[in-house]
Amino acid sequence: MKFLRSIRFRLALWSALVSGFVLLIFNGVSLYFLYQEHIDALDEETERFSEDLIEELEDQNPSDLEGMIGLFDLFDDRKSLHLIAVVSPDGKTLFRSSHWKKYPLDLDRERSSYQNTQSHDGDKWRVSRTKENRWLVFVGSNLEELTKVQEEIASAAKIGFPMALLLAALGGLWVAHRAMRPVAVITKAAKEIRAQGHGQRIPEKRPENDELGRLTKELNAMLTGLEASYEQSARFSADASHELNTPLSIMQGELEAALQGEAISSADEALIGKLLGETHRLKTLTNCLLLFSRSDAGTLQLKKEPVNLSETVSLLVEDMQALDISNGLEFRCEIEEGLEVQGDEILLKQAFQNLLKNAARYNRPKGQVYISLRKSPASIVARITNTGPGISPVNRNKVFDRFFREDSSRTRGQDGFGLGLALAREIVRAHGGDIILEEAQPDKTEFAINIPNP
Repeated sequence: MKFLRSIRFRLALWSALVSGFVLLIFNGVSLYFLYQEHIDALDEETERFSEDLIEELEDQNPSDLEGMIGLFDLFDDRKSLHLIAVVSPDGKTLFRSSHWKKYPLDLDRERSSYQNTQSHDGDKWRVSRTKENRWLVFVGSNLEELTKVQEEIASAAKIGFPMALLLAALGGLWVAHRAMRPVAVITKAAKEIRAQGHGQRIPEKRPENDELGRLTKELNAMLTGLEASYEQSARFSADASHELNTPLSIMQGELEAALQGEAISSADEALIGKLLGETHRLKTLTNCLLLFSRSDAGTLQLKKEPVNLSETVSLLVEDMQALDISNGLEFRCEIEEGLEVQGDEILLKQAFQNLLKNAARYNRPKGQVYISLRKSPASIVARITNTGPGISPVNRNKVFDRFFREDSSRTRGQDGFGLGLALAREIVRAHGGDIILEEAQPDKTEFAINIPNP
C-alpha cells in the first residue's frame, strides 16, 4: 500500500495512461489513413477502368453486339473490380451483372461521377458511377480484403496494446526511479541531520540551475537560519537558568536561616515558609530548563556507571509511601531483583521520581499505584500504572509536551509546571530508551519505560 501511494507509482501510472492514450489515438488515425488510402486507390483504379471501358465502347461498331458482349465479359473478368452495368448514351442498358439485378441504377445524366460505399449480399462494396460522353458505367469493388486487414490489425492490437502499456509502465517506473533518486538522497540527508544534529547539511551535488539543486540550496539556507535561531534560544535558556540558579540558592539559604531564627513570630514564620516554597519551585524550574537546554543542544552529559535500577525504584516507592500516608494510596510492586543498567544514577532517579509523583498526584483518593520492573532480552521494561481519571483522547499526544497540563479535574488544584513527564522522557531518551503512554482509560493510566539492557 505504501508503494501504491508513492510518487514513483503515480508517475509510472500516468506514463502508462498517457502512452496508452497516445497509442489508441495513433492506432485509430493509422487505421483511418490506411482505410482512406485504400479507398482512394480503389476509386482511382475504378475511374481508369471505367474510362478505358468507355473508350473501347466508343471504338466499337454499335451494330456489333457480340463484340460488345465479349468486351463486357473481358472487363468483367477482373478479380479486383466487378462490372455492374453499362448504359449507352441513348439510355439503353447494354450490360447488367446477374449479381446486381436488384441494384438501383442512378440514370440521372445531370449528375457527375461519384463513388460511395454500400452493403451488398452481406459484404461492403465500393461502387463507382462514372459519366463520360453521356456513357454511364457502374463498377463495384469488394472491400472484404480491406476488412480482413483491419481485423488482423485489431487482433494484433489486442495483444500488442497491453504489452505496450506494460512496457510504458515499466519505463515510467524506471524514469520515475531515476528522477526521484535525488529526492531519496535529500530525504536520507534530512534523517541524518535529525539524528546527528542541526549542524549537518544536505550535500549540494547538483547544479544550481537544476530544480532539485535550488531546492537543496534553499533547504540548507533554511536549516542554517533554524540552527542559529535554535542555538540562540537554547543559549538563552541555559544562560537564564544558570544566572537565576545562583540568586535563588542565596535566597533559599537566607530564608532557611531566617526561618531558624529565635525572634520570629508565627505570622512571619508562615510568610517565610511560603516564600521558601516558592523559591524552591523556581529553583526546580530553572534546573529543569537548564537540563532541557542541554538536552536540546546535545550537550547533556551522562555520568554512566552501573545502576541497580531495582534498588533505586524500590527506595523511591518507599519514599512515596512514607510521604503519601494522608491520601491512603496503595502501592503494589512487582520488581525483579538485581536489574542493572549503564546510566546516570541521579538523572534516572529523577526520571522515575517524576513518573511516580505523577502517578500519585493524579490519582483518586485511596487509589492504587502499580509498579512493575522486568528484564526483557534487549532491555529493562518498567510499567507505572495508577487509578486516576485518565487522559482525554485529544490530549494523549500532548502529555509529553513541555508545560502541558490538562485543563480538567485531573489537574485542578495540583501543583507543578507540566514538565515532569517531558523531563523524564528526555532523560530516558538520553539513555537510548523511551517512554510511551500505553493506556489512558478512566481508572487506569499506564506508562511504559524501556531502557536498553547492557
